[in-house]
Amino acid sequence: MDLSGKNVVITGGSMGIGECFADEFARKGADVLVVARSEDKLAKVAERVGGHYLVADLGAADGVDGLVDACIDKLGHVDVWVNNAGLETAEGFADIDRDLVRAVARLNLEAPMMLTRDILDHMLPRGAGHIVQISSMAGTVQFPGFTAYCGTKAGLTNFTESLRLELRGTGIGLTVVAPGPVVGEMWNRADYKGSYLEPALKRFKLLQQLPRIKPTKIAAHTVAAVEGNKRYVRLPKRSFYYHWLNNAPRRIAEMGMAGVKMSKPSKAR
Repeated sequence: MDLSGKNVVITGGSMGIGECFADEFARKGADVLVVARSEDKLAKVAERVGGHYLVADLGAADGVDGLVDACIDKLGHVDVWVNNAGLETAEGFADIDRDLVRAVARLNLEAPMMLTRDILDHMLPRGAGHIVQISSMAGTVQFPGFTAYCGTKAGLTNFTESLRLELRGTGIGLTVVAPGPVVGEMWNRADYKGSYLEPALKRFKLLQQLPRIKPTKIAAHTVAAVEGNKRYVRLPKRSFYYHWLNNAPRRIAEMGMAGVKMSKPSKAR
């Protein structure tokens, strides 16, 4: 996809990876709309990239419902939708507050599923579009202390891989981005001496499997994946075999579906 002049929506676009996505898509000539809760931060990002912003709390149903329509009202149409907003955990699951479990599940899994459902209503009749799901290496590898987070990211990845089969031949592209630890606030909060995560972190570091990745690098690889209609962005590259082994059953199932004619979604007919 040539991104010049394309309309891109990024949830969680006020900081971190989302902010870097906004910069990179804008650098490619896209018209960017960022969504998050913090209006001050959003306004600064939108002004810098010459784009737009909408304030929404995607951890609440009323922040999700109607968001796609609001974005279309702003942009006219949407070519690329990036589900980036997310929430992490950093404690043992037996000790975690129940309300936090619900919040993580809603923001990390329910919100992207519902937003994907809504944006498909817009993309399928046009026969074009691209959806990016920001998953995580934690959706492939278990991390003690990130248990609720791991569950949601694994669910998001499997949801997208199943959806890929349903959307075959519709012109809608799907990219799953699954990075390891990213330089920024999330890992800084979790990575300190005496934390619940410390023993597991020490072991992974000893195995040299957890180099921290700059968000600008993830953004560059993700935008390139959208341009090239690539299925995955997996960083760091040294952890590729984790993803390869985890995804092998899905690819085997996909090969088993080769030649099967799927009915096109009704809105694509």
